[in-house]
Amino acid sequence: MQSLISPVVLISGVGLLLLSLTNRLGRVIDRSRILVKELEDDDKEKFENKKIQISVLYKRSRILRTSITSISFSILFSSLMILLLFLGYFLKINIEPVFITFFILAIIGLILSIILFLIDVSLTLKALKFQIRNYL
Repeated sequence: MQSLISPVVLISGVGLLLLSLTNRLGRVIDRSRILVKELEDDDKEKFENKKIQISVLYKRSRILRTSITSISFSILFSSLMILLLFLGYFLKINIEPVFITFFILAIIGLILSIILFLIDVSLTLKALKFQIRNYL
């Protein structure tokens, strides 16, 4: 039963990252909606600038969606590891090969999600630089 601690801790840590990612996605979606509404009401002068911003926001939303999916798979595999540990303990079966496979898949999901998170942060800074380029 002591080996249940690592998947549970993994789920807790990954859950915080998932919360951060969903908050970022929510902000991207909210900002996109605001820009689309402004496009409908604005003059053509600012049209291209806002169109570029919407394009960047859409790209970010796709990256964040993939990151959230990846981190969700990590949580799924961590949960399956807990289930396997219980089954192995009560049914007295060797679950080690499957457990190791699920652990590797959970960590791969976590790594992929973090890489995508870093790409999103980089895109955010590029978008900010584009927006304030006239003031630098």
